[in-house]
Amino acid sequence: MHGFYCLNIPETGGIVELEDRDSRHLFKTLRGREGEQIGLSDGKGTTALAEITGQRRLFIVNRTIHPEPTTKLHLMVAVPRRNPMEQMLRQCAEIGVWTITPLLTERSVAIPRHENTPERWINILREGCKQSRNPFIPELTPVACLKDALAIYYRNQGNAFFGAPSGNKLQSAIDASEIIWMVGPEGGFSPEEEDLLYSTGIQPCRIGNWIMRVETAAVCGAAVLLNQS
Repeated sequence: MHGFYCLNIPETGGIVELEDRDSRHLFKTLRGREGEQIGLSDGKGTTALAEITGQRRLFIVNRTIHPEPTTKLHLMVAVPRRNPMEQMLRQCAEIGVWTITPLLTERSVAIPRHENTPERWINILREGCKQSRNPFIPELTPVACLKDALAIYYRNQGNAFFGAPSGNKLQSAIDASEIIWMVGPEGGFSPEEEDLLYSTGIQPCRIGNWIMRVETAAVCGAAVLLNQS
């Protein structure tokens, strides 16, 4: 069954129309016909089974409101280049990352302006949620320098970890409603940045035996931390 994003899903028995882009995809590309059923999600926890009616409208067969997860993982990650970034975003949506903050660090790779397209990134997150049936689209926050990102840590007051080959592997479950996972660029955080992370109380964490690429460390670390919560 095909799934579509719908910002405002009415209650069961209601009628709704898709946005122009999704409507064209459903009726022109997929050739949706009256009586067919599709899935809807607003990306904020509400999903629905809908049936195509006349005049390209959808009848809500049933609507479900999903509770928010008891543990929310906030990923703060140095921006990799375009293709790895898009792959990472899609997989973060699939595993259930709650927020994603792109980081600017001392060793960050300069991203060409045409690759820095938040609208495209949001669409990729939506696609990842459609594929995985995750009802919550991760929030993509503005690009932040490390210092500003640490201010977010203080606000959330959760358990925070950063990727470091010298860190320890997790030995026990994490009892926290908020977890922060910070991943540096290729080559890692600079010594000065690591000192800042240590002084803030953020714990170094090693999630594997070998050095990983940014996008691999981001997704694998997030999955490990979520599994330990």
